[in-house]
Amino acid sequence: MLYGRPVARYSLPGDNVYPEGITEGGGTIFFVGSMGDGTIYRGDTASGGVGVFLPPDGDGRTTITGLDLDGYGRLIACDYDGGQLFVYDLAARELVARRALPAEESWPNDVVVAGDSAYVTDTRRPRVWRLPAGRGGVGDAELAIDLAPFGPADPAYLNGIVAHPDGSVLLVASQGEGGTLWRADLANQTAAPVDLGGYEFNADGMLLDGDTLYGVTNRGGNIEDIRFMISVARLAPGWRSAAIVAELADPDWDCPTTLAKVNGQLLIVCSQVRAMHTKTPPRLPFEIATTELPNWP
Repeated sequence: MLYGRPVARYSLPGDNVYPEGITEGGGTIFFVGSMGDGTIYRGDTASGGVGVFLPPDGDGRTTITGLDLDGYGRLIACDYDGGQLFVYDLAARELVARRALPAEESWPNDVVVAGDSAYVTDTRRPRVWRLPAGRGGVGDAELAIDLAPFGPADPAYLNGIVAHPDGSVLLVASQGEGGTLWRADLANQTAAPVDLGGYEFNADGMLLDGDTLYGVTNRGGNIEDIRFMISVARLAPGWRSAAIVAELADPDWDCPTTLAKVNGQLLIVCSQVRAMHTKTPPRLPFEIATTELPNWP
């Protein structure tokens, strides 16, 4: 493959990958986590290559879901089944911190970094946790906000999360009944559903690109029949409401879970989670798909 030419697919080595999380790593670099065995991969959209960055053995990673980078050259990874967060120095490929969430049997699903804080969704309970991650090091995880008091919409099964650049407001997706997108004001410790005109925004991973919000959503009652898509919303100023502008779908996106913007493209994680849950053989190789980033009106 010629250097600099984008590819349509990035293949992940291994037969038990079941990728879930992805994050942009600067320039043409991206990182992907494995639900199958906890491997973390590093890819390059310029060369098209993907290789093992952190092997599964050694640190206790079991099920890697959400990933994000902080401003100090560290990768933060959610270990869903392990109920913990791993922080790695990218240059040294070394573990610098391992932090359990404070509540027993928490399921850390997705993470977003804003300033010196990483905010993590807990799928087991309607809480968002904060991991202090400043220049001086990584602190212990603490509660950022509890969404339970802010019904009547169901805040269960939290998943995707994005943050305002100044860290004052989070958008948090619930995959519980109704598929609510929550706006959480951290300074005031309040939360309310974003007005989407009745649209069910039950997002797994989310991507914020200016005032455009991408969410990997799904429709259906059971894993065999679920339809996956990318819902695209235009956020109003203040993020209290949004308008759906598109739904993107492709049968070759095999059970997408999340996405990232890397070098002007959308990278889409083809998780094959249906094969994982139904215990049927996956289609090898596991892949990351790409599509051009549309210019929305």
